[in-house]
Amino acid sequence: MQRWRSGSRTPPCVFWALGALWLVLNAAHAQSAAPEATRPGFLLIFGSVTHRDAMVQYGRSLPPIYAQFGGRAIADGRVGAKVRVLEGRFPHEAVVLSKFSSLEGPNAFWWSPEYRRSAEMRRGAGTFTVLKLAGVPGDLQMPEGKPAYLVSIADLRDREKLKPYAAAAGPQVKAAGGKLIAAGGRKDIELLEGEFGNLAVNVLQFPSIDALRRFYEDPAYQPLIAIRQAAGDYVLLEVEGR
Repeated sequence: MQRWRSGSRTPPCVFWALGALWLVLNAAHAQSAAPEATRPGFLLIFGSVTHRDAMVQYGRSLPPIYAQFGGRAIADGRVGAKVRVLEGRFPHEAVVLSKFSSLEGPNAFWWSPEYRRSAEMRRGAGTFTVLKLAGVPGDLQMPEGKPAYLVSIADLRDREKLKPYAAAAGPQVKAAGGKLIAAGGRKDIELLEGEFGNLAVNVLQFPSIDALRRFYEDPAYQPLIAIRQAAGDYVLLEVEGR
């Protein structure tokens, strides 16, 4: 897989990490037609920490800044503790997913004087990749309970090969209570920090970690993984919500 590098190439016809699954979940048309005011924004952060005390101080500074710009962290964790790598090689040790009640929220947060001061606390404390993703239109409410998230990072090569996968996997996602909350090809992703190759990202939300695992481990779903993997290279992450 072409990992985390600028300049890697994916065929231009490929846009989504799970390809036609986006269409099966009936989100693509709504996204293209809906006004931006109806769409949430997300920050997806991958990191590896070298100075934990600095990161603790940094983390404590964030909640009031998130609140100021209509956002909050909805999932986070380290690999082996709240994050599980289901497929591929993930070159970081931690994941954070934050949701904002508007598409502009992540940028307003990121470039605010308040956050720039906080960001100085983590300077030199690790390496980070920060992506802004567009959410599905109409999904402006913050999640309730303790959902779980399936994060897919893909280098897709053959969208046609995904058609039988999408036809079968879409209904299984719905049956498990899952829904697509954010997706984009590289042209749709805003890179705010770090490096990220010509890759696509999808984020699915499930009502609980048990629901996510029932979907992924279901004997009816397992044979579909090989079909998907024949279309490209994947990193798949299971991330517990807050």
